[in-house]
Amino acid sequence: MDSIVEGTMRIISLLFLLLFLQACVHSEDLQNTPFLFPFEKAGSQSGENPGMEISENGMRTFAYLGLYEAVKRDDYDKIKLYSDKVVEENPEPLFLAEAVTWFYNKGYMQEAKILLEKCLQAMPDELPFILMYAELLQTMQEVNSDLSPALDLLKAYIGNHPQDYNAYIELGVIYYKLFQYENAYFSFMQIPEKEKTSSVYVYIGICLEKMKRYDDAKKYFSRVLREFPEEKSALQHLGMIAEVQGNYALARKYYSRLLELDNSNYDYLLRLISIAFKEGNHQRAFNIAKEHFNFDFIVSVSSMLIQEGRLDLAEELLNNLGTMENAPRELLYLHGALIYEADKDKKRALPYLEQLTEDDEHYKNAQEIITYIHLDNNEFDEALPYIKNLQVLSPDTKNYKVLEYQVYLFQEQYGQAYEILYEFLQEYPEDNRAKFRFAYTCFHLNEKEKAMRIMKEILLAEPDNYDALNFVGYTLVEQNKDLKQAEEYLLKADRLNPNHGYINDSLAWLYYKKGDYAKALEFIEKAISYSKNTAKEDATMWEHYGDIAQKLGNFDTARSAYEKSLTIEKNSDVELKLNKLY
Repeated sequence: MDSIVEGTMRIISLLFLLLFLQACVHSEDLQNTPFLFPFEKAGSQSGENPGMEISENGMRTFAYLGLYEAVKRDDYDKIKLYSDKVVEENPEPLFLAEAVTWFYNKGYMQEAKILLEKCLQAMPDELPFILMYAELLQTMQEVNSDLSPALDLLKAYIGNHPQDYNAYIELGVIYYKLFQYENAYFSFMQIPEKEKTSSVYVYIGICLEKMKRYDDAKKYFSRVLREFPEEKSALQHLGMIAEVQGNYALARKYYSRLLELDNSNYDYLLRLISIAFKEGNHQRAFNIAKEHFNFDFIVSVSSMLIQEGRLDLAEELLNNLGTMENAPRELLYLHGALIYEADKDKKRALPYLEQLTEDDEHYKNAQEIITYIHLDNNEFDEALPYIKNLQVLSPDTKNYKVLEYQVYLFQEQYGQAYEILYEFLQEYPEDNRAKFRFAYTCFHLNEKEKAMRIMKEILLAEPDNYDALNFVGYTLVEQNKDLKQAEEYLLKADRLNPNHGYINDSLAWLYYKKGDYAKALEFIEKAISYSKNTAKEDATMWEHYGDIAQKLGNFDTARSAYEKSLTIEKNSDVELKLNKLY
């Protein structure tokens, strides 16, 4: 009886305190006045205040009052001060939980964790604090959460309170969140049958589903539906199991029922469309989608149709969406982007993308796609204005400047490439790829010494740059000087990249110059075989093949090689060589 009276008086005291605090909060003067309690006043030590005697119960009351007021005022420092005092003086879960929640909601996770650990040390049997601790740990660590401290506390609590079945549920939920489905299942199964709720049965069913015990899982979901026929979670998981087991008709039945219960849930519609795809019935998927004018949904289905190779149906859906009143202009970009990603007739994306203006959110992205469409079709003159526009839109984007000099190099416009590369290297002096392109440009502008100097600079920074090794080695061969050094460069390049057509061509030409025609033939044949797999064959390589074959007396092979060279690129010197063989 005494304990009941004591508990009742404690509750009455707290209620009185809460009423008093409410009055304090609604006092305008108090809200605008610094609130000082005995712990805060100058000269006070451990609650002592000169000229004022405060009882132990009074100090507790002041601690509660101070914490309550600090939370209401969002006073970080005082919340820390008074929450510590409450823990020390007389731990009160109601007030401390509010302080923990304040820290959590404001993003002070470490402070919330420290306070929770103090609370749990003082009140190890407070289940709400254990659960808050588990949630906090998961929030702080997110991926690969180590919830073992919370799990240990919860297991200890269950050991002390084996009849508190809510604790078993919470333990199972934590295991579930950690993807430990067997442990979660075991925890839920510790609950007596008469204490299990429908939500527990759903959790058990999901755990069994994750464990691929589909038939057992179905029994639990079906049990829930017998009591609650409109339980959406059970219906959804039964549909998913039917889908996994290949029973698409049954899965469709469950998802259709879900849509009857919630016709605004597009996840269920996507499930039905996914089933239609699995059945190979793209038209059914299209028919389901075209009845709905939800923007995100239609875009998702269109993307799925494109992946299935049904660009025609995807476009029809998007065009249908475009008939909406006030259809978002974003649709133009998405329509064009989806066609581009379909990787077929990419130019069909242009009419959509070209309608976007600078005021549109996706204008820059559209300009980039248009650029790549023209580049993919070798339409360099058409791509160039878009590249320059992208440079204006994003002046700090390096790749747009790279695209510009590459366009000039593709067109062999070495003068323009020289200017762009020179400016580029002022901004990015350590970019060895651009340095290589610059040296290559210098070579074609007959600044061969400058090209060699730049290539050797690249090799100082990147000794294993096989492109630079090949360039320097081949140039030495062309100049017919220091062939020993050239051979070292070229053999190293070949070791680094043995299947490179140009490197093998350089070695073939080296041995041709040295008079070793048999070895030259070996390398030129390898060069030709590797280069046949590239987008563009090289006329000079075929000319070298003809020269080597002619030296070996293989005149038919030489004629064929010269003829091949001329089909790639007209050259009067090669024509003269060919004429001499007839």
